[in-house]
Amino acid sequence: AILLGLEILVAADIISTVVTQPTLNNVLILGIIVLIRTFLSVSLQVELEGKFPWAPDKDPRA
Repeated sequence: AILLGLEILVAADIISTVVTQPTLNNVLILGIIVLIRTFLSVSLQVELEGKFPWAPDKDPRA
């Protein structure tokens, strides 16, 4: 649920940047926000699953 919330917030930021006048400052702020939220998403997924998203499963039966 937390990861879904982060994705929705990123989408809301993208929409608000596109709807308002897209100045260079707004686009840079959006990029920083997306990078921070991407880092948070990956770190939350590592905490929940105990492995990186791109790492293969430890159990071959899974």
